[in-house]
Amino acid sequence: MSSRPDFDLAVVGSGAAGLATALGAAQLGLRVCLIGPRPTLRPATESYDLRIYAVSPGSVALLDRLGVWKRVPPERVQAVSRMRVFSDTGAELDFEAYGAQVERLATIAEENELVRVLDAACDFQPAIRRFEAHFDALAIEPHAAVLTLTDGTQLAAALAVGADGASSSLRAAAGIASELRPYGQSGVVANLACERPHLGVAWQWFTNEGIVALLPLPGERVSLVWSAPQALAEQLVALEPAALASRVTLRSGAVLGELKAIGPAAAFPLRLMKVQRLVGARLALVGDAAHVVHPLAGQGLNLGLQDVTTLLDVLVARESFRESGDPVVLRRYERARA
Repeated sequence: MSSRPDFDLAVVGSGAAGLATALGAAQLGLRVCLIGPRPTLRPATESYDLRIYAVSPGSVALLDRLGVWKRVPPERVQAVSRMRVFSDTGAELDFEAYGAQVERLATIAEENELVRVLDAACDFQPAIRRFEAHFDALAIEPHAAVLTLTDGTQLAAALAVGADGASSSLRAAAGIASELRPYGQSGVVANLACERPHLGVAWQWFTNEGIVALLPLPGERVSLVWSAPQALAEQLVALEPAALASRVTLRSGAVLGELKAIGPAAAFPLRLMKVQRLVGARLALVGDAAHVVHPLAGQGLNLGLQDVTTLLDVLVARESFRESGDPVVLRRYERARA
């Protein structure tokens, strides 16, 4: 096919980072194609998603810039006004929004809701064309990255953006090496009702059984995130929901009174992933395709959205004679994210 690009950006991946990249680039006036199956979204119900994020003010600023933050129902987000951290030795750290002279430390939001509003906004953006087949192969030509999809479609773009997760196919096709290190732990997550009001406080304990966090949810509910050694994680997930709630009540010293289960628990493996570099020829990586970190500080999504913010800022500030895939533009992005 001709190396003349059909698009300024080809974004591979339809998670939060990919959707935000596509939407932001289209709002800059760039021609964008968004590649990958549509995200699987569950209907909005009273129950709260197990996969939640502590969204930083910087990430909120990006979502606001994209025009989607106000689309997240306010009754499904929760401000974090304070964070209390304890160790088994009795040491304590205390962070307050008031003391830091900010409105809130973070905002708890569901992955499902963030992806839903981003996905809908991409559908209404005329500068975005969606291709629901999977990415299959990459060829770099002088003026374009040529992407072949599993249905045989070929697309040429000045810049390809890998936002297709920790096992990024685009990153592998570009020959960018990654190093994956399992922590030997799993994150056990569950939603619990609390007897006492949480008052917007997030709690965290460093224990000999791993790191236990209770994050405030709307209403009298909290999200458990227990980073547990693998054997213990398997035991915790195997417990009946009521038994797990009792175990967490004891482990937390009943700071919120008796905890009661709201549905079953789930677990996901924890790992660290670093990549050899963030850019290649006509290629940039964002989100989990660029880095995977421990959920301890709740920075996974925030790091990914910071990638998106930086890439958009570099693109909008580039000289008029530089296209989106110019090596100078990509080096600016990589340096800014180093």
